[in-house]
Amino acid sequence: MDANIEKLYSELRNTRQELLEKLMDDNSSKLIRPYILDELFDIESTLARMEKGEYGKCEISGELLPDHLLAEVPTIKSIDDCSRLEQYYRKSLYD
Repeated sequence: MDANIEKLYSELRNTRQELLEKLMDDNSSKLIRPYILDELFDIESTLARMEKGEYGKCEISGELLPDHLLAEVPTIKSIDDCSRLEQYYRKSLYD
């Protein structure tokens, strides 16, 4: 792993730990738990891809994912996810 991936890997592991602690907290909202579990699954999946050397590649086609999107959403999985996400990055009508 290169230095950037190692840093991200460490950050994701820390985030995973925080989410696990939040799940074990009896005071946490039951409405939030499904979202925490979804995020935890995405982080676990991303960590596994990093360990296999597959991070940054589309899970479907194997194409490289755009670096600028990976920097903002490191758990992004596919080109389809990128396309859906880029819809939100359209230029505004007003400058």
